[in-house]
Amino acid sequence: MIRLALTLSLIFFISACALASRMDNTVVGSYEVSLNTQQGQERKKQDQKKLDKKTSGHPKPDQPKIKEVPRAKRQIKPMAVKPNVKVKPIKIIKPKIKRP
Repeated sequence: MIRLALTLSLIFFISACALASRMDNTVVGSYEVSLNTQQGQERKKQDQKKLDKKTSGHPKPDQPKIKEVPRAKRQIKPMAVKPNVKVKPIKIIKPKIKRP
């Protein structure tokens, strides 16, 4: 009889602990879900405010288009300088071939 009472009380205690932990998780989980949804809504509101600021109010002026690409100035070619050294002409020796 005592064994039966002990096993039933042990089973009841284990099930009560499991149920309590399950209840804690659902309460905490639902609280986290509500926080996430509130944060999501706040983010959406901030995004909408940013979009409203961009679209309404003072629109940014368009940047001017570049008409021409700037180029470097054309430079003058340097003049050819003649050397002061005199070069001796080269003698080309052609052999004379005798034909029969």
